[in-house]
Amino acid sequence: MNGTATLEKQPPSANTGNPFPWAGQTDETACNYAFGNLVRNLPPRIALEGKLHAPTLMAAIGAVAGVAAQVSLLADVEKMEKVTAERKLSEVTLKADGRIFLYGDALNEMLYSVRDPVLARSRVWNMMVSAALSKGLDRKDLPNVPAMFRHVSDTFNTPKEGRPSVDERLQPVASTRDLLKLVGPVAFAALAGEISPAISAAGGIANRKSWVAITAQAAANMLLSSSRILPPAQCLTIAMESAIYASKMRANAPAETTTVVGHA
Repeated sequence: MNGTATLEKQPPSANTGNPFPWAGQTDETACNYAFGNLVRNLPPRIALEGKLHAPTLMAAIGAVAGVAAQVSLLADVEKMEKVTAERKLSEVTLKADGRIFLYGDALNEMLYSVRDPVLARSRVWNMMVSAALSKGLDRKDLPNVPAMFRHVSDTFNTPKEGRPSVDERLQPVASTRDLLKLVGPVAFAALAGEISPAISAAGGIANRKSWVAITAQAAANMLLSSSRILPPAQCLTIAMESAIYASKMRANAPAETTTVVGHA
């Protein structure tokens, strides 16, 4: 299978070498454990006979990052009050099947930051771009962000829904929604401190507002690994389009991922 490599255990690390964005927060220790548990436990969930398919790994972590971005937004009471007042978030119901999706600048801003370099370190697009550039990708070859958003919106209720806009041979083995069914339980258990209960009891549980940063750093970490066998630009496209799609999945079927998401 194109883009497949043997699963290797790698120590968790941020892609910049700088302190994590949650350094100094009250939930710093919990975030460290959540990050470590996420990068250790998600890849084996989709490994087949000890091997990983890079497009599927990038789609999976992108999907998790997308859901986490929504969870972090909804968990921020102060931010949501402002978002509601400014009408920067809205629900859109698909006429075909009644599914509800979220749209708006408030949600988009949880996925990338254009002007704030500090905030960028907790956004999945910015962290993956940093990782991709470190692997040799030229800035002029970065995927176009508006085009990725259009692809996600234009493919609703088509056979390509939840699929990235890459060549067929580089497609993940399942759609974003199906990947979340597979990796969601372990990913959100890691974020919620449920994988290592004893450690969580000692270090606490990561605030849901921190999930967006934890998953952004994890996505960059996995891009560094995947780009050894899949071009960084392709890694970016697959993960980001999966993140965009997953971030919009407003409580459509929370049981398919985890009860944590359903209660966001």
